[in-house]
Amino acid sequence: MDRRAFVGLMIINLLLAFGNTFAASFNIIYLIKHLEVEIWQAPTYLLIGFSISIFVSLWMSWKPHLDPRNAIITGLAFLILEFTLFMFVKDGILLSLMVGCAFGLFYPLFWTPCNILMAHLTEKGDRGVTYGAFFFIWPLATFIAPFIGGLVIGFLNYQVLYVLGIGILALTGVVVVAYRKYIPKEVVMKIRLDAIGKRNVVAVLGEGGFEGIFWVDMVLITYVFSQDEVEIGALFSLFGLAAGVMGIILGKVSDKIQNRRFFSSLSALASIPCVILIYLAGSLESFAFANGLLEFACFVFPVFIFAILTDRLEEAKNDSVLGREFLLDIGRVVAIAVMMTLLSMGFEPQEVMLLAIPFLLMGTLAQETRTKDAVAVRT
Repeated sequence: MDRRAFVGLMIINLLLAFGNTFAASFNIIYLIKHLEVEIWQAPTYLLIGFSISIFVSLWMSWKPHLDPRNAIITGLAFLILEFTLFMFVKDGILLSLMVGCAFGLFYPLFWTPCNILMAHLTEKGDRGVTYGAFFFIWPLATFIAPFIGGLVIGFLNYQVLYVLGIGILALTGVVVVAYRKYIPKEVVMKIRLDAIGKRNVVAVLGEGGFEGIFWVDMVLITYVFSQDEVEIGALFSLFGLAAGVMGIILGKVSDKIQNRRFFSSLSALASIPCVILIYLAGSLESFAFANGLLEFACFVFPVFIFAILTDRLEEAKNDSVLGREFLLDIGRVVAIAVMMTLLSMGFEPQEVMLLAIPFLLMGTLAQETRTKDAVAVRT
């Protein structure tokens, strides 16, 4: 592993995670509270965004080669555009449509090249702990950024929040340019679902579905319990830090015993009672406790499914990353669409949270590579 490339990617991801959770954590709250968007309509921009992301992944699969360096910078530019739109567009529906387009281009253009670089910095013997370290960046950022973001809103306003967010993203772009020589000049990748395997296709779709519900519904449930941005930011900051530490530890264990499916399945199954506790929560305190448990339980679920896919396509890591992103986005779109439908029918966000359970069960189907069905190098 190139240590400088590793450190550079960690810094890029940390800045992106901080800037994104600092401001974007409040996007749905802003739409509902200040632009009077109906609660079931608030996730529209994510539905549009992940739908666009599916087609961007298909385009990447068809394209002869892609310059990851330019793709990452372009992705950051679209995220900056997203924050800028929140500053100036005051019509909730129009804003959702425009932001959805910006988000849908940011997400795959930034994350697919970053995840490809991350995959290439790992081998089977250190992949679990390395992926755990990369994923830990998000709970680490979430432990601080939303709380600070809530304070900015409480003492200043949303305009300042998004301006500061844009500043952090611009700094991220500077770091990307500084580490440009450690990023490959071009990559070739293709979506190959047959190589991923039927069970893993279902598992990744389940992971995407769970993420769609989790990312959106946690915000909606939090808003139902509290409309104060400072308090909301503090709650977001409490969730998941301990889980990140546990993910690194379990990643190291999985590298040693080379059994990742056990941990991914255990994480998915352990998350189910936490989802039920969130559904049953009758107060802000009980919800915070249940959500903290869920953050802890579900953290290693995506870490190890990602590792399983990279193990399976060891000689074609680019394909594993692109195929994963393609499937995740399909799962997210389906889950968010169903969730919005249920909310429009009058279901409460806590009731909708139960929709995560079948997706978690799908995630338990992940299957590790066996010697006899190992995927050959793509020619």
